[in-house]
Amino acid sequence: MDKVIILLVIFGLLAAVIIIGKVMEKNKERDFRKKLNRDFDKPLSKEYSRERKQSINGYFLRHADDCFVLDDITWNDFELDRFIKTFNHSYSSVGDEYYYARLRMPKISAEDCDFERLEEVIRYFSEDEKLREDYQVLMAKLGRSGKFSLYSYLDFLSAIPSDKPVITIIDWLLYLASIGMMFFSGLFYLGLILLILLVIVNIIVYLSRIRRIEPYFASFTYILRIIKTAEKTVKRLPDSFRIEKEKLIGARKKLSKISTANIVFLQSDNSSAVGDMGNGLLSFFKMFFQFDIFLFYRMKKQIENHGDAVDDLFETLGFLDFGVNVLSFRRTLQYYSVPEFIDQCGIHTTEMVHPLLLSDGVANSISTEKGVLLTGSNASGKSTFLRMIGLNAVLAQSLHTVYAKEYTAPLYRVYSSMSIRDNLESGESYYMAEIKSIKRILDAIQDESGPVLCFVDEVLRGTNTKERIAAGAEIMRSMQQKHTICFAATHDLELASILVPEFENYHFDEEIKDDDILFPYQLKKGYATSRNAIALLRIMGYPEDIVSNALENAGMGE
Repeated sequence: MDKVIILLVIFGLLAAVIIIGKVMEKNKERDFRKKLNRDFDKPLSKEYSRERKQSINGYFLRHADDCFVLDDITWNDFELDRFIKTFNHSYSSVGDEYYYARLRMPKISAEDCDFERLEEVIRYFSEDEKLREDYQVLMAKLGRSGKFSLYSYLDFLSAIPSDKPVITIIDWLLYLASIGMMFFSGLFYLGLILLILLVIVNIIVYLSRIRRIEPYFASFTYILRIIKTAEKTVKRLPDSFRIEKEKLIGARKKLSKISTANIVFLQSDNSSAVGDMGNGLLSFFKMFFQFDIFLFYRMKKQIENHGDAVDDLFETLGFLDFGVNVLSFRRTLQYYSVPEFIDQCGIHTTEMVHPLLLSDGVANSISTEKGVLLTGSNASGKSTFLRMIGLNAVLAQSLHTVYAKEYTAPLYRVYSSMSIRDNLESGESYYMAEIKSIKRILDAIQDESGPVLCFVDEVLRGTNTKERIAAGAEIMRSMQQKHTICFAATHDLELASILVPEFENYHFDEEIKDDDILFPYQLKKGYATSRNAIALLRIMGYPEDIVSNALENAGMGE
């Protein structure tokens, strides 16, 4: 009777532990769901970890061939790293990497566009908040791949020579033979000695082999998690997601020989999965039978034969997560429009706002079918206007969303030359860096592989005035082709007058009141007639003799 009571107490304690664990897990998920709904329509401000920064471009690097890619200069000019940190609500590496790739590779041809399907996915998630929330929970449980992208791990795997699993199978057969010998009286000691020798040899071999391949277990672990997430996604999604479900099912069939149960054997640290005691027993089991090594090479062969299936799973899950992200971004904005893509070169937009300024941004409208030259005083809003147009053009062709009430334009190849810096390491001057930056835009215009939308802030600012205006005018004229729209900002009013009528002139101005300067940031027709550089010296408290002498030297004496 006492033994029965003890057993009941033990089983009761185990049941209590399991129940408490389940309750804690449910509470954790409940809190996470509250966070999802609280943050879904808000910009984020959390910094990325070093590992997340390193791995976010993995999917992009694998798929960048034969696609138009925003180059580093344009990416940095439009602060797209900051944009991702602000509006990426992904909770997995799959979501992170797919989101980054869509921004880095905006669509430039109608044949390549999947915007119709994207709009359908967004609508489904918008109409079913529970479904959207469930999918985000699934992706959060999938989590991130660690220090590297899954695609980096796959590249590492390809460098590992394949072992022959038959060696491990022979080991298992010898184990069975030695144990079988121990059941015969005359062979008992021979079988025991053989068994001990096999254990020792296998431990030595295991430790030498596992040291070489264990760092790559993370890749297989994440693949198994992706497969498991795909299986759960297929079960959870309604029939309206038939296209995505069929892709996931088709990819899973190609990987049918891979069981998600293998995750227990391929985790480097199984304590979280089976407990400390179970982990110890599992480690001995691995050393004796080398089952994890056998699974590793078996999975490696499957991945090598069906790498496209892994990519299909990654892409499909990422696309769904991307739909959630676009929905979140739209809800963050005061208003938005779905872009209308046309063949005729130009840009027509109404009440456009810079997405990174959100409620602090000032809306501006413009309709043009030729280049635009912006003039205006310092800090009046010229550069911000260029970035507003450029970033929204990228978002139109990637997120199918524009922070404006209307946006009509072709599918552009977008380039910019704005925040140029000299390179101390290479000894390259600012001027050299600038002309190289502009040259790449001219090269893109010349290849005529599609319409170009380009942005230049202060063309050739790194050289003297006379040569800047002479060379700058010719460069700007070269950018005004039938398949190109150029937006440029300059302080040189002479340049603005030279480029009429090739370019349309617009400007920003300011108001100086009571020793203060006010910027309305409203775009106006024509070029600027006022200047504020010296006035700003006075407002900032520079000595009066400096200000008055400067005004006199500039012919602006009071």
